[in-house]
Amino acid sequence: MPVLFLDIDDVLCLSSSYGGYDAIEAVNGRRANPTAIYRKLFEPRAQDVLGRLHDAMGGQLRYVVSSTWRECFDREQMSEVFHEGGLAFVAGALHSAERWCTPCKFNRSRRVDEIAAWLDRHHKGQPFAILDDMYSGASLLPALSVPGHPFAGRVVLCRENVGLCDEHVQPLIDALGRPPALPGQDRGVDQ
Repeated sequence: MPVLFLDIDDVLCLSSSYGGYDAIEAVNGRRANPTAIYRKLFEPRAQDVLGRLHDAMGGQLRYVVSSTWRECFDREQMSEVFHEGGLAFVAGALHSAERWCTPCKFNRSRRVDEIAAWLDRHHKGQPFAILDDMYSGASLLPALSVPGHPFAGRVVLCRENVGLCDEHVQPLIDALGRPPALPGQDRGVDQ
């Protein structure tokens, strides 16, 4: 099954009504009405776009959380946030066990390195795509312009305060429908 590395802030959650801190409070029972938080946590347009991507892939998609939210939630809690926030299809397709998120490095390693570490440990050759935002995914920018980059053609970066949009669907479908090149195969740049 194809894998989508999924950031949350400025992709799905624009923090216009509620943000990550509110989700932490809701999950830990420190809010009187957690349902109200979950209902407005994710941007409706972004939810719709991700739902259409999921459907376009025939529901055959696994999600790996690459967001800093993985530092605050375990898999069960993250699943609850997605489910209660209107993204039950993501909750149901989170990768299993230790594969559900990229490795947490509290020394603020770069997103590109965290995803590469996950791939080194768990990748079995399935197609993948990376969905992030320009700020937290800044280390992924070279993948957009360097033809020989290992993630070239697999990264979609959302604009801050805008999030996931219709224009992102086709590049994600293209990446998720294309198996990765084998190491050293057709890198496009002579080293």
